[in-house]
Amino acid sequence: MRIIGGGLAGALLAWRLARLAPGWRLEVLTGPAGRTDATAASGGAVRAYETDPGQRSLALDSLVELLGSETLRRWADFRPTRATYLVADRAGLDDAVAEIEYALPGSARVLDAAALGWAGLDPAAVAVVEHRAGQIAPGRLREEVLADSGARCSESTLDHMPADADLTVVAAGAWTGALLRASGLPADGYRTKSIQYAVHPVEGRRPGQFVDATTGLYGRPDGAYGLLLGLPTDLWDVDPDRPPTTPALADRARRLAGDRFPGLRIGPARLRVGSADGYCDTPGLALRPVGPPDRGVFTFSGGAGGSAKTALAASRRAAARLVELGRAAEPTPVERR
Repeated sequence: MRIIGGGLAGALLAWRLARLAPGWRLEVLTGPAGRTDATAASGGAVRAYETDPGQRSLALDSLVELLGSETLRRWADFRPTRATYLVADRAGLDDAVAEIEYALPGSARVLDAAALGWAGLDPAAVAVVEHRAGQIAPGRLREEVLADSGARCSESTLDHMPADADLTVVAAGAWTGALLRASGLPADGYRTKSIQYAVHPVEGRRPGQFVDATTGLYGRPDGAYGLLLGLPTDLWDVDPDRPPTTPALADRARRLAGDRFPGLRIGPARLRVGSADGYCDTPGLALRPVGPPDRGVFTFSGGAGGSAKTALAASRRAAARLVELGRAAEPTPVERR
């Protein structure tokens, strides 16, 4: 079994398989040292609420597992924080919060615009506020689970896929589509997109982790005195080895945050981060066959910049499916008479 890609998704998949199929020989090709992938660049925010029901299910299952495991919390350097997700209206929120409350009682509630205390909000806006959300260090979690998996890891600068494994999973994030195409395999629907954020020095009471879906602005505290702020980009098909940084985007995020939180003094960016992630035409981190399933090639990508929230549950589902396929491919023993 070979996993191409040693980001958070690939590392967690190897870790799951080591437990579900201890007899399998696992090999993880991690990519060249020093490469800044989406795991290294991730802000590490974890919460249960997502607008898409499928992604919400994965995020909630992942958070439940994380909160229930002292080992995972230590490996991930989990730090609890409040999370606020602002949307334009209340449609569907009560059912979503009920799902979260069923799994994590006392974790989530809905607040209207007036109670939230942010500036410049439409009166119809509401927010899901979670009290058991947090922040992780995805790079640290990757290192810990890879070490614990016992998989054979090696650095690689692959420009095509080797074909000497019974099962191959391409978990190469933003490099997934290019690797498939270079290997002569179908890569329709796989694209890259720029992900950017900046860290600003601030004075005043910082908000916790937040998403303002009415403007696209997101952020979280960073260190003792910083605030990470970002906005979605419209930069598609970027080179993941040379991801762009756009100073104007950081400046716009700073202005929007100043409007929302007028009590904060937000300084110019002291750090700008540019990365890229792999997107799929069916969004979300999931196991997908490349061509016919009996070919034995799959992708585990398409997390679209949010894999830190969903990777625990997504890797558990993907590993279970691979073990099922592996067992189905084993020859049936011949009964002796």
